Amino acid sequence: MPPQTRVLDRLATLTEWVRRRTIRLAVTGLSQSGKTAFITSLVQNLLSATEQSARLPFLHAAAERRILSVRLLTPEDVGPPQFPLRETVSELAADPPRWPASTTDLRRLLISLEFLPTGLLGRGHSAELRLEILDYPGEWLLDLPLLRQSYAEWSRATLALARRGVRAALARDWLDHLARYPADRAADPEAAREAHHLYSAFIAACRAREQLSLLQPGRFLNPGQIPDRSVLWFCPMPLAIGAQARPGSLAALMEERFEAYKRTIAEPFFAQLARVHRQIVLVDVLRALNSGEEAFADQRLALDAILAAFRFGRRNLLRRLFGARIDRVLFAATKADHVPALQRDHLEALMANLVETPSLRAKAAHARVAATALASIRCTEDGTDVIDERKVDVVIGLPEGGQRRIRFFPGIVPMAPPPGGFWGERFTEFPVFQPPRITSAANEGIPHINLDKALEFLLGDILL
Repeated sequence: MPPQTRVLDRLATLTEWVRRRTIRLAVTGLSQSGKTAFITSLVQNLLSATEQSARLPFLHAAAERRILSVRLLTPEDVGPPQFPLRETVSELAADPPRWPASTTDLRRLLISLEFLPTGLLGRGHSAELRLEILDYPGEWLLDLPLLRQSYAEWSRATLALARRGVRAALARDWLDHLARYPADRAADPEAAREAHHLYSAFIAACRAREQLSLLQPGRFLNPGQIPDRSVLWFCPMPLAIGAQARPGSLAALMEERFEAYKRTIAEPFFAQLARVHRQIVLVDVLRALNSGEEAFADQRLALDAILAAFRFGRRNLLRRLFGARIDRVLFAATKADHVPALQRDHLEALMANLVETPSLRAKAAHARVAATALASIRCTEDGTDVIDERKVDVVIGLPEGGQRRIRFFPGIVPMAPPPGGFWGERFTEFPVFQPPRITSAANEGIPHINLDKALEFLLGDILL
């Protein structure tokens, strides 16, 4: 083939890549961080972008009216089930409006955006961005660090955590059971199953009572679709450093199931996420602040453990052939509508501080990183009140199940992880505000805070 022809072919390939690109966006976050609300608002606001561009003023392609059409697509390949957009919108459009149910399994949603590019290669023709959004339970994220751990390493780390702080009292029944059935005892399937149930009850109590985050394995809290639940019947057991589980022992049975769990459940799930290009990590920082010093520190440990396993790096045409890496990651503190406008900068700064270490690692791999504070679905408006003869900024909203709107003063959000003296008493009891009632029409959109800024960071370079 003549050199000129090869050059033209490569240019044509590059031009086609610019005009029709597929981006996989993983919506990541710990349990109850607002993933379902984020995806619902993102899609509804994109669907309204051609008629209600004012909804997304900081998404430049929308503000400049370069988005020509937005359509929901049905994936042609066999894969995860569709995200239940119609059901989530129906919940928000009900009277009274209700928060949609949390994620219980892996789901996806495919959107086509036709837009007018401004770049040299695409100018003069419309282009298409296919956005595939992946949604999955936040609990499953905690399985990611397990893939790099042996059973003995995981057991030692988990038992060390269980024996200190607020975990110690909650772990008593499980630890008593382990004392009666030591690791070198002959394998007993019934004893293993009972130990699993006691351990599962322990980590469920850690989440429900103390709002802790570093709870593994994730499927013990949210199993999803698992045909054979017996693969879950294991738990940590005390093993000395360097010691191996004796063949035929209870610990050997637990280890066998731990490895089977990683091989048959965790690895196939994360393989589906291996070609993610962009990622948003949603974090309910305010809930952790409200829950106290240990819950706040535990959330940070969980985030560090999860993000240490992600692959970051710049994406380009070659990367499409040799494996994708995450080239943009946005860390977002959710529920920004629970604090007044002046406090949202504090919330964003606190979010950036919490993820400083993974942010530096992502930047070292030449990925773009940012932190923000957002409310996917805005439930409040800003106002003022007088407390102790002082005028203060508050938010005004309707508590879930309430009849009257309240003025809520959240206190001062710290810009960095608080010092020990901050935790003398609980930070603030945040109410659960009722979502605004929306119409189910796709062209109406949903009120939000900073969702458009998040979209500009995640997709703005592609929509140029």
